[in-house]
Amino acid sequence: MNVAFDTLGATKRLRDAGLEERAAEAIVELVQSTAQFPDISGLATKADIADMATKADFVGLATKADIADMATKADLIGLATKADIADMATKTDIADMATKTDLKAAVADMATKTDLMELSHATKMDIQALKADLAITKTQILVELNEKLRSQNLAFLGGVTAIVGLATAIAKLFP
Repeated sequence: MNVAFDTLGATKRLRDAGLEERAAEAIVELVQSTAQFPDISGLATKADIADMATKADFVGLATKADIADMATKADLIGLATKADIADMATKTDIADMATKTDLKAAVADMATKTDLMELSHATKMDIQALKADLAITKTQILVELNEKLRSQNLAFLGGVTAIVGLATAIAKLFP
């Protein structure tokens, strides 16, 4: 907090008191510079320090070693949160899980290697039978197609023959 200081008035009063002008100016500058020091009214006094807690008041508080042994922020990151705990399985969830007996029964019901080999063989046989059926069906379709083409060719030749005969008859009638 800066307080207004009348340097001219202070210098004049010091000269009037008998000081030389240079000495008066030096004293005024010194007083002015001390006015610019920070406010120290809030600092602790000897009485304040005497009233502070004694060493006995600190007995039982954590020491540097105690603080060093405490968990760090990195240690706490890996711990479970309330949300993690809430997501955990409940007793009901665990009660609903399969038991050893359930698993043994499931394994007993599973197909064996022999079962899988038999299934593989049966599947191969079914595929071969389907291939044979497809070959027969293909042959039948080709036979039917050839028959239809032959009958269409005959019909076409008959039509062409009829048109040629008609054209010849017309040419003979109208020479």
